[in-house]
Amino acid sequence: MADITITGVSKKFGDIVALNDLNLHVDDGEFFVILGHPGAGKTTTLRTIVGLEQPDAGVIQIGGQDMSGVMPGERNVGIVFQNLALYPDKTVYDNLAFPLRQKGREVSKQEIDQRVRGAAETLRISALLDRKPGKLSGGERQRVAIGRVMTRAPEVYLLDEPLSALDALLRMEMRSELKRLQHELKRTLIYVTHDQVEAMSMADRICVLVQGAVEQVGTPSEIYDQPRTIDVARAVGSPPMNLLPLTVDRSQGLCLRSTTVLFNGSADQNLSAITDGDLVHLGVRPEDVVIGGDAASCPFTARVMAVEPLGSETIIDLDVQGVIIKGSVLPTAQFAPDESVRWGVRTDRIHLFGADGVSLYTAAGQAHMTAAAP
Repeated sequence: MADITITGVSKKFGDIVALNDLNLHVDDGEFFVILGHPGAGKTTTLRTIVGLEQPDAGVIQIGGQDMSGVMPGERNVGIVFQNLALYPDKTVYDNLAFPLRQKGREVSKQEIDQRVRGAAETLRISALLDRKPGKLSGGERQRVAIGRVMTRAPEVYLLDEPLSALDALLRMEMRSELKRLQHELKRTLIYVTHDQVEAMSMADRICVLVQGAVEQVGTPSEIYDQPRTIDVARAVGSPPMNLLPLTVDRSQGLCLRSTTVLFNGSADQNLSAITDGDLVHLGVRPEDVVIGGDAASCPFTARVMAVEPLGSETIIDLDVQGVIIKGSVLPTAQFAPDESVRWGVRTDRIHLFGADGVSLYTAAGQAHMTAAAP
């Protein structure tokens, strides 16, 4: 078993808090992604798991064993750093074999050869074994770095933004390769990234990390459809979720300046705590913004600020009383800057967040909120 449990882990570098009472559990054999902005504590989390950093407080367990005082080389954990750290003067073969030739490993030449060639075959780099890193493409170097970890046959793989230096097409190809590789190896893999596309496309579960603390852990669909905070809502989705500021007026519902949003039906219990004058935010994803429909589906009007053709879709920027709302429409839809259009939202796909950024309400299954013209 190679499950990982992080309990109450904190780490400071001087006055900078890198990890703040971090609590996580990664299942055995899981592809687990840690998603967060630069400085969120992602790399520090990996370094504490592998043992390169010692936490100021808390416990890390791998396979149920407390790692306190256990040296990195004794943890049976392999890590691939962002810079790959290949040896430029060694061939691919020797780079792959390097971890097995260290003192204390006592691995025979025959076994080294078997492991190196097995890893190379799995990673489809058998034809490159005699080359040096300088003669390889970015994707090939990436495979060599992963292969060097594979030859050790660790129970846990840690990958620290390994695809960030690759171009977009190669990143897409490598995402598929990494998912395939993890499925074949059946090993626990923790992958760190700031790229929400990588997180959503590869993860079994995602942890959104904000300022060294866990904001939410869930499947990609849970993170996308049921964000617990504004930070999580805007961490995934491209473009990210739209947020409209609302002030509470119990006599008229919830009001966005002159645009009135009314609740009906059964509402989330947390809404009972909202009082007159409170600030809340209405969240709606671009694909749930309706533009150019009839008065029933689009009760409001707004000015088109910009049109962004993206091939498979077109993003329309609307000026809603000083707030830019992005809506996604089919590429065949025709809109022009400065045009006045009708717009609305899918009321079964809206979110409400309090002034503290915590979710108050997520519509699901049926509409509990309707929009009405002022």
